[in-house]
Amino acid sequence: MKFKVTEATNFVRVFKVPDEFSSEYCFGGQEHLSEFFIIDWFNPFDQQDFWEKDAYEVDTTDSKFVAHIEKMRKFIKGKQYFDPSNTYMAMTDYGYVFIINPEKRALGLEKQMTEIKARINKSE
Repeated sequence: MKFKVTEATNFVRVFKVPDEFSSEYCFGGQEHLSEFFIIDWFNPFDQQDFWEKDAYEVDTTDSKFVAHIEKMRKFIKGKQYFDPSNTYMAMTDYGYVFIINPEKRALGLEKQMTEIKARINKSE
């Protein structure tokens, strides 16, 4: 997948992902809100990069881009707010999103799915 990074889209927001989401269905007008808290924001590419070009095409399969994402992960993990027991989502204005600590998130979702399946089995 390719993205176009410009000076205007050179921005990242970091959100803390909630520990749990509603396991109820949201159909029928019920509201099940989950709060994502924005805890950081920054420019992922050096502003000097845009003095030479108006935009950069980035390819998610390119090793330079993969290294850049790893650099951002390390940057976020080095921040004072970072807690390894939490899951974070970094959302770029150029369209790329990545999760930090997805293993914890996957375990939480697996637990929720098990609970939902148990409720369905009870009702059958």
